[in-house]
Amino acid sequence: MVIIRLFCLTLLFSQLLSFASFAAEVRAIADRDRLNLGESLQLELRVDGKPDGEADLSVLEKDWELLNQSQSKQISLVNGEFNRSVVYSLTLMPRREGELAIPALCFGSDCSLPLPIRVLAGEGPSESAESAKVLLEVEFDAAQVLSQSQVLLTVRLLHRADLLRGSLSEPEPAGVDAVLQKLGEDRKYQTRRAGTLYGIIERRYAIFPQEPGTLSIPPLRFDGLLAGTPSRFDPFGHQGERIRLLSKPKTIEVLPPASDLADRSWLPALALTLEDDWQGRVMEVTVGEPATRTLTLTSEGLQAAQLPELQVGIPPGFKSYPDQPSRKDQVGHTGLTGVLQQKVALVPTRAGRYLLPAINLEWWDVRGGQWRTAHLDPVEMVVKPAPGTTAAAPDAGAPPAEPEIQENEPSPGSAAVQEHIALPPAPPSAAPSGFWFWLSLALGAGWLITLMLLLRERFKRQPPLESQSDENPRRREKTARQALLQAARNDDPRATRAALTRWIATLWPGEPQAGLERLYRSAPAPLRVELERLDRALYAAAGEVWTGQALIENLTQWQPPGRNRAPQNGLPELYPASSTDERIVQ
Repeated sequence: MVIIRLFCLTLLFSQLLSFASFAAEVRAIADRDRLNLGESLQLELRVDGKPDGEADLSVLEKDWELLNQSQSKQISLVNGEFNRSVVYSLTLMPRREGELAIPALCFGSDCSLPLPIRVLAGEGPSESAESAKVLLEVEFDAAQVLSQSQVLLTVRLLHRADLLRGSLSEPEPAGVDAVLQKLGEDRKYQTRRAGTLYGIIERRYAIFPQEPGTLSIPPLRFDGLLAGTPSRFDPFGHQGERIRLLSKPKTIEVLPPASDLADRSWLPALALTLEDDWQGRVMEVTVGEPATRTLTLTSEGLQAAQLPELQVGIPPGFKSYPDQPSRKDQVGHTGLTGVLQQKVALVPTRAGRYLLPAINLEWWDVRGGQWRTAHLDPVEMVVKPAPGTTAAAPDAGAPPAEPEIQENEPSPGSAAVQEHIALPPAPPSAAPSGFWFWLSLALGAGWLITLMLLLRERFKRQPPLESQSDENPRRREKTARQALLQAARNDDPRATRAALTRWIATLWPGEPQAGLERLYRSAPAPLRVELERLDRALYAAAGEVWTGQALIENLTQWQPPGRNRAPQNGLPELYPASSTDERIVQ
């Protein structure tokens, strides 16, 4: 019985020894026990043996920020026994100053001992500003700013050690509603401070506060990795030195707009210019043909979204097709420059001379502290009639009119000569000699016979007078109308507009300058809508897909004024339409 008890105790003791041999040993080692706020700490966890679980690092979150972690494994054979160890490398950043501690870190039931760490106050490394490895500067370009005007914020990162990588937080304006826009790419250059050469990474922002008050910029944070120096954990400096910087908060006063706004738009700018590609010249255009006017508004210190659309006066006799304004922001040494470009297509409908009114835009000069006006002079336009709509010229094939010759009457010129010069009296026999008389008679008879033959041949080739005066204009109008319909069937807006101009010339040949406007006024509403749609397809900058079917339907249902009653039974109209009737129809 005693032997059995002794055997059980021996077995239990051996089991306890085996468990002890398998228990892991956890050790925590820090590279230093004193550091400044903003500096990182290297912590090494060495685990010998097989741990009883995974590491629980959540206990660090209260006072420390885990920036990076890595691990390495080692296996060795000593006296025939395998020894296994794992090394965890942690990079920690303190969250606050004071007497902190790295708590016990456990792998299941295997834990390390706590480590006391002292964190000193400061916003950066322990070195002074003259010898700091990294500096973070934030500044405004002014102490005060007007509401909705631009203020520049400049952020500079100065480093005298090699910067392997880093990240900088973005400014977050507070206090008043504001629009923030980054200006271009980061700028890199070098400078010397207190005899020390620094590399600089500069970043600029344009801020537009939208209301009066106090604009504040909370501290910006920089997290970076500098080229490391050798240490007990990194003898070759491969891991680098992690660093965190916080900038000082910045504030600026935002003033209200000028009190004398009245009906002005509030445009606080450093400079503002207004340009017009039609300035300084007389514009010559043709009825029915578009001319595009381009206006450009450029402002330093304002966003393009802040610029108002320009009000362009359009005189009667024009149709306008404005394009959607284009806006873009440009970056320069003064900050942001907004550009607004506005295009409008003008289509004249009547010939004549016109004057486009002047354009004025008031703005506030931020540098000068006063109102200024951007001005464009009036533009003179000369509108010429469309080709093919001029007054009809006389028929070149018609024989010239012959002056009447009255025999036995002296000419006025001869009488005048006789008044001033005393001529001797004529001989009693004033009759022509026989030879000359018969020669003149023969020549006159021959000319008369030739003229009769020519007239006879011409009357054979030409239709009767009634047809020439009535059917030919109608035939020309019909031909032009068919050409117009065919161009519309082809869905060709340019060919349709050209055919429309030729057709209008056959409708009102005596009034070429007002023909297009007259068509718009005399046509019914559906036809006017289709004519407007044709103009938009041609002249509007955006354009649209145009089909001519609707125009064809409206044209076939409409007859020009004064031409809607055809003669019956082949008889001419009792009261043919005259130009006076056509004016009444308007």
